[in-house]
Amino acid sequence: MTVQSIKRRNELYLEKMNLTDQFVTLHEKLQSELNLANLCISKAKTTHGISLFSVNSVDTHDLEPSVRIEVVDGKFEVVKEPEEEETTKKEENEESSEKKNSGESEDVEEEKKSPFSGQFRPFGVLESSAAKDARKMYKNVIQTIVDLVSTQQSIISKSRELTAAEN
Repeated sequence: MTVQSIKRRNELYLEKMNLTDQFVTLHEKLQSELNLANLCISKAKTTHGISLFSVNSVDTHDLEPSVRIEVVDGKFEVVKEPEEEETTKKEENEESSEKKNSGESEDVEEEKKSPFSGQFRPFGVLESSAAKDARKMYKNVIQTIVDLVSTQQSIISKSRELTAAEN
């Protein structure tokens, strides 16, 4: 073995150890975020009462994905929904449409899609603050999971590089 190959292997081991440390840190962060979100859901259940969660209150609406993930070169990223990007455009257009709409009837307007369609809302549309907090925390958890998986993929690629360097 040459000195350069030993240095290269040491660098790869060091990078793998740093990635493993990052993975463990993200995993601990994920556990704490999930615990907080579950606590908020428990608070919401206590606030609403257990009677709301009977067999007859099961939501039978079709569910749509609330988050999309894109994989680029082994890196996982959360893709923003077109609805999120369009909200800023709609707010700008609402000001101009108010002037335009003054003489038109309301029947001519396009059907507006409910912002809650396709979303699972076990506490109803008027959620308590604890349920809203849990929903926000779960969105943050998704980003943490994406970071965790990306780190895991990096560890796997470093392991492959180490295996190739040893041979």
